[in-house]
Amino acid sequence: MLNRTFYSFLNNLLDILPPYGRALDVRGYLASKALKRCGTRLRISANVNIYNPQYVTAGNNVYIGYNTYLGGGEVFLDDEVIIGPFCSIVAGNHTLKDGSYRYGPYEYGTIFIGRGTWLGSHVTVASNVKIGKGCCIAAGSVVVTDVEDNEIYGGVPARKIS
Repeated sequence: MLNRTFYSFLNNLLDILPPYGRALDVRGYLASKALKRCGTRLRISANVNIYNPQYVTAGNNVYIGYNTYLGGGEVFLDDEVIIGPFCSIVAGNHTLKDGSYRYGPYEYGTIFIGRGTWLGSHVTVASNVKIGKGCCIAAGSVVVTDVEDNEIYGGVPARKIS
């Protein structure tokens, strides 16, 4: 398993490659060595930041889009998850201490994204959320509550739309 610093260095170096084609496979292969667990054919676009990769689990045929951030606590991406560009999947929160969030202790959480789910561009998923299998989350949505299987959600905060 690659350590976080070395993976980050390699990932930044690979950002000179285009955000499509074989470069997706190369980035995915390197990331798979740093993740907690990873299935086959992880594909990662350019400028993706996986903070604490040792807490991220990815299934088979997962795609992570351009300029996406995954971090905080435990993140589980089931098989065939598609994450669009500019998404934020943040499995943690800052807490308040002495009237300030700057020095409050960090609170680690979990995020689970089910098989075959698609997050459109600019989606934010907050800590301690479970998104079921076969879901579609509309572009620009902020998911702060659990989403049942095979639902379409959208908005801020995200609500069932179909």
